[in-house]
Amino acid sequence: MLRNTIVTLLTIFQLEIPLAHTFSITYSSLDLAGDWIAAKHNLRDPECCVVSVQGMDKHLRVLQYHFADNGPLDLDLRARVHVKSSLYEDCLSIRQSVIQMEGDNDDEEKSTEIISRSMKKYDPCTEALAELAEGVASLADGSLDGVCEDVFIRIVCASKYRAHDPMYHTDKAPLRGYVTLRGVGTEYMEKICSPIEYMSLRAGGGGGVPSGSVAEAKELEFIVMKGDHYDYYEDTSSKLSKSSSSFVKKIWKRASACVHRSPPGQRGRDRRVIVSLDLADGDDDREW
Repeated sequence: MLRNTIVTLLTIFQLEIPLAHTFSITYSSLDLAGDWIAAKHNLRDPECCVVSVQGMDKHLRVLQYHFADNGPLDLDLRARVHVKSSLYEDCLSIRQSVIQMEGDNDDEEKSTEIISRSMKKYDPCTEALAELAEGVASLADGSLDGVCEDVFIRIVCASKYRAHDPMYHTDKAPLRGYVTLRGVGTEYMEKICSPIEYMSLRAGGGGGVPSGSVAEAKELEFIVMKGDHYDYYEDTSSKLSKSSSSFVKKIWKRASACVHRSPPGQRGRDRRVIVSLDLADGDDDREW
């Protein structure tokens, strides 16, 4: 019965998949909802250290529903997503590691799900993760543009978030995408910091922040922060531009990085769920 149903559906949609073999659906590039092109353009501004990606509301609400509202109380999951070769499969595996899908233990449901995917009817939660992974991968720039195709993803669910005055820092990565699905958001400086400003923040914690210069990421706001290894040359044909940029970074690696910190815990807001993504740029010395 199930086999006949599969044959019928594959015939209707003209999908030439041999039934004698295991189904293997290749997930093609998404029509991305977020304005990742604008985000990449804005990050290239030397004075810009953080951007907010627009157009992500629908996907982020889906992730909030599954991970924050119905997900585990406590979790710290880290995984790699191969964006070009197995985007959907990797994101589906991550999604199932956080919260199981209905019918995961039913063989007929699994077969139906495979057919559904071949007809471009994806699980909304998996599709949301795929949007984030492919979007962040598209932000690779400079020497990483067209080379860095994978991303690391981290999902943290905390039932009792109680951080006390965390330290300001920058990320040892080209950039980091980040969203708070529930709870207080990351605190970040809206402009790049000088070495003196950075040391003052490190030494003084929250007390070292100049008035009006720090922002807090809102729930369901996807931000991208430059890290110590962000790479973009405005004119790659200009040796002077490249050499001057390299010189500045040699003496101050955080020249364009976003200084930020995890937020202090707040009474009555113990639940905190975040998703962050880093470029898998081949350097293992990363804080992801």
